[in-house]
Amino acid sequence: MAAYTAIAEVSRTLLGVLREDLTSRDDLVSLDAEHIALVDPQDVREDDQTRLSLSLYHLEENASIKNSQPRHPTDPNVTEKSPLAIDLYYLVSAHAGGSEKSTAQRLEQQRIFGLALQTFHDNAILSDDQLTDGLEGDGPLTVSLVNQSLSEKTARRSATPDTADLPSVLYHVRSAVIDSRHKEPVTHVTDRETSLSRHAER
Repeated sequence: MAAYTAIAEVSRTLLGVLREDLTSRDDLVSLDAEHIALVDPQDVREDDQTRLSLSLYHLEENASIKNSQPRHPTDPNVTEKSPLAIDLYYLVSAHAGGSEKSTAQRLEQQRIFGLALQTFHDNAILSDDQLTDGLEGDGPLTVSLVNQSLSEKTARRSATPDTADLPSVLYHVRSAVIDSRHKEPVTHVTDRETSLSRHAER
């Protein structure tokens, strides 16, 4: 059952997947766990160790789950309001590090970016055993690449000119579930009264 912490737990899950997969590999590029951070790309300075950033970019209610049936709590005398299902969008960006921005740094940046894309492609469905404890029983989560139009990309880069040169992509994660705290008692029918009337014969 997911609490108000569901959004944070999804972020923690995605960060854990990236760190576990990328730090265990030694092909092309090697990363340490602290090089992958949950941080807005605008907040990554040139002297930071961050090479890959993950940030919550946007969220919206999942309309297809909006009218789902209420959950059935363990107490049969209580009914709960339907949970809130939220789709989350994450921005993944690769950072070169340093101020020189040499060819070698750019190539390493693009390798790191490619590894992130490969990781989420291979983990497009996150099963319960990959989710953090706070999401137990609410999986699986699906992770899909968002195909943005050129105008959408231009608008995003215009809004954040300091990060316009970063290799970045959006991922759609479906869905975080936040349980409602609204509960109502259920009145069960235990007895039924039936009355019969007989009309007099004519």
